[in-house]
Amino acid sequence: MAWKLKKEAVELAMMNKGMNLKALQEAANVSPRTLYLALRGKTQPTIGTIGKLARALGVDASEIAENIEPEPEPERKHII
Repeated sequence: MAWKLKKEAVELAMMNKGMNLKALQEAANVSPRTLYLALRGKTQPTIGTIGKLARALGVDASEIAENIEPEPEPERKHII
């Protein structure tokens, strides 16, 4: 699965917790590079990273991330 952080939701959660990027990075135990790239959409965070960020922010993972893989189309049967 491919995931994307919802930048605005992460920023809102950070504001609500009174955290800056450095505090979030430390609380979630993720590297500054990982957080920077994920927030800017330059890389797809792992579900583990999303979970760490969500726990540090005190929110559900679904609030700060979304699955960006399209749903597979159902198989169509051809009738001849």
